[in-house]
Amino acid sequence: MGSTPFPARPGHVAPLTIAEFACGPHLEGTLSIDEVCRLFLDDANRALVWCIRFRALTAWRERADMAEWLRATPGREQQVCEVAASFELNDAWEFDAESFRSAVESFAR
Repeated sequence: MGSTPFPARPGHVAPLTIAEFACGPHLEGTLSIDEVCRLFLDDANRALVWCIRFRALTAWRERADMAEWLRATPGREQQVCEVAASFELNDAWEFDAESFRSAVESFAR
């Protein structure tokens, strides 16, 4: 069985590898928890971490200022996904908007 600890608090949300958090075609859609669990057959907590990170990324992307910033540079979407794989979540279980954007900009350099 998996070894990812249960994320009882935002600070407990484990990082994922970039490959595990690959933002493919599902980025614009939704995945069921069953589909996510199939990605992590031996580690249900890792599937939960994926869902938490995906939800945080979706909330960040839906902010009007971030959506506009994302559209301004081609290829930025992939960089955003790569940063989201391991970026720390705030107390609201989300990515701090400005800190996350700064991390993406740093990653891109």
